[in-house]
Amino acid sequence: MGRQNKFKGQRRPERSGFDEEERRLVYSEESYDQRMHHRREDFPRFRDGRIGRQKKKGQKYNFDRQLQEDLSYAKEERQEPRRDYRRGGPRHIPSGVELWNRITIKNVKATKDELLKSIIEACPVPFVPVYYHLRGEFGFFFVESSEAASAIQRLHITLPVQGKIEFGETRRMPIQNIPVDERVQIKLRQVLERRYDPLTQSLDLSNFHYDESLCHEYYIPLSRPMNMKEVMRIITENTKDLKNLDLSDNKLQNLDNVEILVDKSVEVKALNVSNNRIQSLNVFAKLKGLPLESLILDGNPIATRLKEKGNDTYRREIRRFFPKVVVLDSDVLPAPVTFDVEPDGFKVPDTQPKFLVNEGVNDVLHTFVNQYYSFYDQGRRSELSEAYHEDVLFSLTAGPLPKNEENQFKLGAYFMESRNLMRIKESSVRSKKVRRGRSETIKLLETLPKSVHDPESFRYDVTIVTDTLMSINLKGVFREETDSKSVIRSFTRFFVICPTPRGGYYIINDLLFISNASKAQEKVAFKPVETPLKIEPSTSSGLETVQREMIAQFSVQSGMNVTYAQQCLESRNWDYNAAAELFQQMVVANAVPPEAFQR
Repeated sequence: MGRQNKFKGQRRPERSGFDEEERRLVYSEESYDQRMHHRREDFPRFRDGRIGRQKKKGQKYNFDRQLQEDLSYAKEERQEPRRDYRRGGPRHIPSGVELWNRITIKNVKATKDELLKSIIEACPVPFVPVYYHLRGEFGFFFVESSEAASAIQRLHITLPVQGKIEFGETRRMPIQNIPVDERVQIKLRQVLERRYDPLTQSLDLSNFHYDESLCHEYYIPLSRPMNMKEVMRIITENTKDLKNLDLSDNKLQNLDNVEILVDKSVEVKALNVSNNRIQSLNVFAKLKGLPLESLILDGNPIATRLKEKGNDTYRREIRRFFPKVVVLDSDVLPAPVTFDVEPDGFKVPDTQPKFLVNEGVNDVLHTFVNQYYSFYDQGRRSELSEAYHEDVLFSLTAGPLPKNEENQFKLGAYFMESRNLMRIKESSVRSKKVRRGRSETIKLLETLPKSVHDPESFRYDVTIVTDTLMSINLKGVFREETDSKSVIRSFTRFFVICPTPRGGYYIINDLLFISNASKAQEKVAFKPVETPLKIEPSTSSGLETVQREMIAQFSVQSGMNVTYAQQCLESRNWDYNAAAELFQQMVVANAVPPEAFQR
């Protein structure tokens, strides 16, 4: 027979040795939730449940021992890392995490101000308490100095309301992130307003996490990105005349989120980031737009390393980012040698629409570009095969805008064929991305999304013109038409064209780069045509021979029939280039009637 249960049919006897109050403390809902919460903090990789509760094979489970351990944990609110019985040790704290000393006060009855004031006055080691908060009957606050934490443990203080202040065990641990909610935002505004001096236009954010009106209740270090971001947002929304900014003694390793000062055109001229933890000058890359004249970097690892190389090296490296700096770490520097001194009334010349090394190629340039994109944008890309040499080389590259630009639309339709040398390192893959021959080039062009180019955005550079070839660098924007949305893209195209025996030109090399249009490009793209021409049918009687030849050539290049080609030329007094530009504008404005292309 198997082993019989001697309690079968009987009420299980109560365990002895623990009164009801102790059992309530261990197994009440509140105590259990608190205990599990603290254990999850101690061991974040453990699942919920009591640690070490699984018994080994052949080991008898000791209920009384485990209950006594839980009772001790609940009474003392122990927070030191427990040993992980399955992994063989306490949890690992990642390097770089800042540890503080957490002071525990048991059975709190007095107010926060009474407790902290009495402890600060009695402690022989000066300290600043940070982030005082309650959890049940226990009060907690943090101190940075281990010497001060040890001195606090040895204090004997008695208060009328509290009685003797009893301290729990001190624990080294990081301070948790405090959400920046509406109450914290209001507090931050008050602190920033108090720290700002409107007379000198200066804002002192030094030792911000120790601010006397902030640190006892919160822990808001600027070294944490979410706090710096919120502080910078409040600054840019409430002041535009800030000239001096002090960020010293904040344990900063980078200056992320400070670049909003550049984006919001806040012209800070003096910046103090001394006594931080900056390791590289690259943290200033996003702050180049600040017109800094004074920079204090002393007390950072990067400043120490650069000074060891000599003051000239230190000054030269700083001026790579801020060329107008004349005060560095309180030392006055020689005036920088610059060439940006502009006389009053000086105006930068406007951007020119084209640069031609030879003005005689103007007609050829406009005829070639207008004819090419009239076929390209009308969905007749297969007919462009006659424009390419049979041994043409074509490559496509797609790349995103710089990170500070907002228009970051996906370029997935172009990435599959993109020959971006910054991304593709293998020479064999680079070679495969080059399209060789007329048929492969046209096949790729037909797979690209539908587009409409803006001729008003075109900028030309023709730098090489010989009897055998011409190089054309063309920049502009186009609108990509898809079923779901319309996106403005930017493009740069490099053509190398050669004359044909029949008097035209064909392309022997074609390089196309595509990206998203910037905000500035998008703002001026596709301005409506002021006086779009309405083309009406016209007769060709009484025309001279030269005009008839122009009509025939314009009809071939534009794709329109001779009647509408004649009308377009007549509207521009037989100026062929002006008529070609008008036709391109009408294509963009969708003003050409369908019957114009009926032969």
